[in-house]
Amino acid sequence: MDFKNIMVAFDSSSYSYRAFDAALDVAEAKSKITVTTVLTGIYQPSIGFSMKYNKEELAKYTKVIRKTVSKLESLAKKKNISVTLKILQNPSVSTAIVKHVHSSKYDLLVIGSHGRTGLNKMILGSIANSVIQKVKCPVMVVK
Repeated sequence: MDFKNIMVAFDSSSYSYRAFDAALDVAEAKSKITVTTVLTGIYQPSIGFSMKYNKEELAKYTKVIRKTVSKLESLAKKKNISVTLKILQNPSVSTAIVKHVHSSKYDLLVIGSHGRTGLNKMILGSIANSVIQKVKCPVMVVK
């Protein structure tokens, strides 16, 4: 199977770095990897959680993630693979990922698993599990 347009769900966890590495392994020369991260909101003491980022906050988060992605780009460049960044905003990470996958034409979605089991999985749910149930493209879950 040819994977020319790959999306990696990325949250800067060790699992998302492993997902990126796995995407590099299956990507071919001239493939495109889109590193996608989701901003779920910020805590403001006066109102609680809010999705409204002011320009300075958004610029700060964007700068941090771009710095991280630039390191990933360096790794991909060695394999002649391009990397782009997509920042989504949604209170639900799984909903944001699913909507983005449906609106784009990805050959593969690579997502890290947090490896939750038992009660933690029942209480916290699983973003990867939720996404797998709803997207139509192939999904690789990386542990």
